[in-house]
Amino acid sequence: MPWLQRLLDIQIKQRVIDDPRTCAKTFLGWPRGTVFQEVIAGGQANFDEPVGHLSGADRALLYAKYNQERHLDELSHAFSQLFRSGKSYGDPLVIDLGCGPFTAGLSLAHTLGNKDVFHYYGVDHYQSMRSLGLELADAAKAEDALHQRTTYHFLQELDDVDFGPIRGSITLFIASYLLASPTLDIEALVRSMTDAHTRASLGPAVVFYTNSSRPEARAKFPEFRARLIDAGFELQVDSIERFSDTDKKHLDIHYALFFKKANLTIR
Repeated sequence: MPWLQRLLDIQIKQRVIDDPRTCAKTFLGWPRGTVFQEVIAGGQANFDEPVGHLSGADRALLYAKYNQERHLDELSHAFSQLFRSGKSYGDPLVIDLGCGPFTAGLSLAHTLGNKDVFHYYGVDHYQSMRSLGLELADAAKAEDALHQRTTYHFLQELDDVDFGPIRGSITLFIASYLLASPTLDIEALVRSMTDAHTRASLGPAVVFYTNSSRPEARAKFPEFRARLIDAGFELQVDSIERFSDTDKKHLDIHYALFFKKANLTIR
C-alpha cells in the first residue's frame, strides 16, 4: 500500500471509526448525512469553535475525512505537471495559504518522493487545523516520505513567518480553495504574500490557485488576479477543467497559475 494511503487510513479514517462515539449511522456521534453541512460547512466552518458535542479538533478530523482526499488528488495531479521527475528545483519554499491539515505538503511529498528537499510553511487561522497538520507531517516523516532536510512549520499568520537568511530558491504559494472564504481580505492577502516573498527569497515566485468552479466560490478571483498582476506577477494559466484523476465524483475545477521573475538584487 502506498505510504500516503496508509497514512490517511491510520491517521484519519481509523481514528474516526475507532472513536467510541462512532456507530453505524454516525461519525464521532454526529449523523453522517449532515456532517458536510452542519459540522464542516462545506470546508468553511470555524474549526476552532465547538459545535454540539464536537470539539474543534473533532471538526478538523471530520474535515480531513470528508474533504482532504479529493484535494490531495487535485494537488498531486497539478504538482506532477509543475515538477518534472529528475529535475532539480533548488529546495523550493512552499507557502500553503489556508493549509488545513498539511494538504499541499502531503501532495508535494507524494509527487516529489523523499529524494527532494522542500521547506513548507503552513498558514491557517485555526489551531485545530494547524495541530492536525503537524500530526500528519510528523506521520509522513515517520513513513520516511520526506527528505531528511525537508522542514515544516505551522503558523497562524503569514506575516509572522521567520524564513531565516534570504535564499535564492523558488517560492511557491498555494491558494487552494482559499478564496472560497467569505471573510477573506484580498488586498491584505496579496500584500502579505509579496512581503513574504521579499523576506524569503531572491528567486522567482509562483502562485498556484485552485477552487470550485461555482460562481460564488470564484467571486473574489478577479480582484485576486488584478492585485497579483499589479504586484508584478504574470498570469500564465486561467481555466476551468473537469477533474477526473480521482476515484471521487468528477467535478469542474478552476485553476490559475501566476509567475513572477527572480529579483537578483537584495531588496
